[in-house]
Amino acid sequence: MIDAISRDDVATNFGTNGFAVVPDLADKPLLEEMRTVYDGMLDGSVPCPGTDRNLGGITRQIMLPHLHHPLFARNPALTKAKAIAAGLVNCADPAFFFSMLIYKPPGHPHETPWHMDMAYAAMPMTAASTHWPNDVVAQFWLALDDVDTEMGCMEFIPLVQNQPMPEHHVASGAPDDDGRLLAITDPASHLPLDTAVQCPLRAGSATVHGYSTPHYTGPNRSHRGRRAYIFSFTDRARLAALTRKR
Repeated sequence: MIDAISRDDVATNFGTNGFAVVPDLADKPLLEEMRTVYDGMLDGSVPCPGTDRNLGGITRQIMLPHLHHPLFARNPALTKAKAIAAGLVNCADPAFFFSMLIYKPPGHPHETPWHMDMAYAAMPMTAASTHWPNDVVAQFWLALDDVDTEMGCMEFIPLVQNQPMPEHHVASGAPDDDGRLLAITDPASHLPLDTAVQCPLRAGSATVHGYSTPHYTGPNRSHRGRRAYIFSFTDRARLAALTRKR
């Protein structure tokens, strides 16, 4: 259970660094339920018509799982995350905005390159030098398995979330495809990569980051599958105002 003190810590870290670790967002019984449904979506026994695809043509991605099974629409982790998100996006009643599953099987050779989520707000990508407040969206990355650096845990660059967005490009996939994979162009010239923070997690814990925080996950070099459940909350009025200005 996330108590008031740890919520304050999450808010402080999110505001300062652009991201935070949220321990124990899902308990063991919920994890078991989610793993069962998640695996059903992977093997097709829980159909996900129209939203089961490969991100950039290389990494399994099931978009909007909340549309295909009620567990991903309503669960205690979402309830806890919404309460945390209220303090991150400065909105008393943040709106559920997005969800997806990303699966990297054992030995998956592909990274998810350095990028900012706001790059995906336009097609094929948001224009370089665009500036959005980092706190307009709070995106949670919930580990359904213990995840370490060998498996491709989340990595973040702290303290740069208030800078304009660097140029992105389509790393793989078609530029006009919603499933394209975006990447920061020449990240070493735009980001202090030596300050990257790796965030290994216990199953049931999560990271949370904003739309302007650069992040990355590596290949899964382990012999274990890496199941991630991603969802976000937003102040919908602020987000709509930003997208109108784009």
